[in-house]
Amino acid sequence: MQTSKQKQELHHTASMEHIKAIQRLAHIERRKSPTIAEIAAITGLTEEHILESMEFGQLSHFTQPYFH
Repeated sequence: MQTSKQKQELHHTASMEHIKAIQRLAHIERRKSPTIAEIAAITGLTEEHILESMEFGQLSHFTQPYFH
């Protein structure tokens, strides 16, 4: 059974993957990154949740093992 923290981490990870996909698509189409407000409008997520997910994504990047 998953703990509350694990569920939250999974949710932020899934949100971050969605955010990255939107950022890539926007960059290809418009040659610029979307704003947090634009991502929120596309995903239906709150701006706060998007920022938390982005922060989580940055933090998890640094806590994952690095292999050559």
